[in-house]
Amino acid sequence: MTSSAAPPATPSLDDVRRAIDGVDDAMLALLQKRIALVDGVIAAKAGEPRSVATPLRPGREMQILRRLVSARKDLAPELLVRLWRGIVTEATLKQAPVSIHVSRKLAQAMGHRLRIRDHFGRFAVEEWRDAGQAMMQVNANPADICIVETDSDWAEAFAHGHAGQAQVIAALPALKEDGIPKLLVLGVAPGQATGEDETLILSKGNLPRDFPLHPVWQVKSGAYRLSALAGWFSEHESPLVGLARSNPGLGLKVAGRYASAIEV
Repeated sequence: MTSSAAPPATPSLDDVRRAIDGVDDAMLALLQKRIALVDGVIAAKAGEPRSVATPLRPGREMQILRRLVSARKDLAPELLVRLWRGIVTEATLKQAPVSIHVSRKLAQAMGHRLRIRDHFGRFAVEEWRDAGQAMMQVNANPADICIVETDSDWAEAFAHGHAGQAQVIAALPALKEDGIPKLLVLGVAPGQATGEDETLILSKGNLPRDFPLHPVWQVKSGAYRLSALAGWFSEHESPLVGLARSNPGLGLKVAGRYASAIEV
């Protein structure tokens, strides 16, 4: 006569809930530890030879998100991005207050407001008459950022210097939806190449057909054309310097450089 082993006992609902509570407690402890590490970031930045007005580091933030999304197993990338963006926002606010400046038109677009909230959490949002006026606030308060609709007419004000030293430092959404980002973030955060980046250039016409770099995306912005090139380029280096010299009528200007959206 043979005997079969008894099947393992099914845990009770109370047992499962206690296990969940234990995991929650462990996650809370790790979150407190991560936020506490921001003090070390503050101290390290204070020792940098050149002081930077804003605590934002969009390149570093996108590197974190890319690593987490690529390492996921059965977790939705949307969950990971929203969760870690909340953590990064709190860490940023611990270093310094940051306000977001937008045009009144953008503020009235619910979809854009939700994208901004999901990415920047508790950052204060201030509305202005138009994109040009919103850019001027960043010029006056370098810790802040300005967000514009990609296909709006913001480029005219940018080309006329309303943003001061601010450039495009990020694009939203962080997870790629289609070829053209919905929103562009302007600020004075230091540039940091991540290996998967785009350089945004302004021109008064189409790029020549023989230009070796095919734009990732293009869109009109008032009298200007925005062209995003895959890579991290300077207007003082090849290939952009050659393009500007051979086509002076383009009025070529680098509007910024930022990490590409995460493909999932």
